[in-house]
Amino acid sequence: MFSNKVLLLTGASGGIGSAIMDHFAKKIQSITTSSRKKLNEFLTIKIKPENLEHIPRDLTIEDNVIDLFRQVIEKNGKLDILINCVGGSLFSHPIEDFPVEQFDKIISLNLRSAFLLTKHAIKVMKNNGGHIIHFVSSSAKNLAPGKAPYGSAKAGLGHFIHYAASESAKYNIKINGISPTYVFTPRHEAEIQKKMQETTMTRDAIIENILQRQLLQRPMHPTDLLDIVELLASTESITGQIFNCCMGEILCY
Repeated sequence: MFSNKVLLLTGASGGIGSAIMDHFAKKIQSITTSSRKKLNEFLTIKIKPENLEHIPRDLTIEDNVIDLFRQVIEKNGKLDILINCVGGSLFSHPIEDFPVEQFDKIISLNLRSAFLLTKHAIKVMKNNGGHIIHFVSSSAKNLAPGKAPYGSAKAGLGHFIHYAASESAKYNIKINGISPTYVFTPRHEAEIQKKMQETTMTRDAIIENILQRQLLQRPMHPTDLLDIVELLASTESITGQIFNCCMGEILCY
């Protein structure tokens, strides 16, 4: 299915991005990854696959995005799939105390980068079609204390996907989103350990609190998302949709 496809994966150093990189490197013709980190800082595969190239970039800067797509096209002559995992909540404050510079960083990381990547992906995909997948978040609909800018940015990304899919359908570019609940990545595991140190809560109690709104009472891991990623990277009938991968989280709609 993917043996003749070219994939660009952004946010590859995160827990979700790293799992997608490991998964697709085994089955795709060519994969280019990008994140702010260098490859040796996060690569979990013992031997770097020959079909993988990593280009470290800050993708909130348009010149960096333009150069990234230039390198992908120069090397491969085309781009079939963009999977964008760039994002993060970064800071927690009540709205009244939220520093505006931190607000700007969150909006830039979660929404500006997605806009820039989509803008330039459309330009290189418009002659041959393609697939664009953005990772949204259940925070786009649910409320998390101190996370108003993050949730707002992700809600904006969700509606941006609708606009982008509408404009790109004429080029046979399918644009969709995946909106997961709390995913147990190494970063989130570190947050759990920090909370254990700051409170009297046990790890089991913290996890129970995280899972309380889920119908499926087990942690979600990055590998749980690979089947929906494969579907949206190959579909010829789905566009403009946001898939709630939330273990049956009852406030997710």
